[in-house]
Amino acid sequence: MTRPPATGPDGNGATMVATARLAFGGFFVGSAVLKLMATATMVKMLGSAGFAHPLPWVWFAAASQFAGGMALIANRLVRWAAIGLIVYVTLVNVILHGFWNLSGDAASIQFQLFSKNLGIIAGLMGIGGAAGTWGMTRKEVHYA
Repeated sequence: MTRPPATGPDGNGATMVATARLAFGGFFVGSAVLKLMATATMVKMLGSAGFAHPLPWVWFAAASQFAGGMALIANRLVRWAAIGLIVYVTLVNVILHGFWNLSGDAASIQFQLFSKNLGIIAGLMGIGGAAGTWGMTRKEVHYA
């Protein structure tokens, strides 16, 4: 079986992984900034989702997204950042996007958000699994 053609200048897809890492990092840092800029809206949303004291949770979410995103951008602790963000997005999916409890348009919207987050989780798994390429922390990566 032959190996597929190279996807980057280094021949192993590291350029694609680095681009994904930077894009996801920017996505999470941007989301954190938006949460802090719209804190009142976020507090109201979490309050309606059943959080008794939502403000600390908004801060926690923003801090988690900012720290994880910056780690991806800075190319530091990439695997741990990806794992932390996967846990965060999974919790958001289960707690806030429970389409299975809804019907009609509300269920459709929440299913779309849930599915989008599954794509984000898949991307983070790819980034975390490829940690070690193009300046990441692992020295060697062996591709199957």
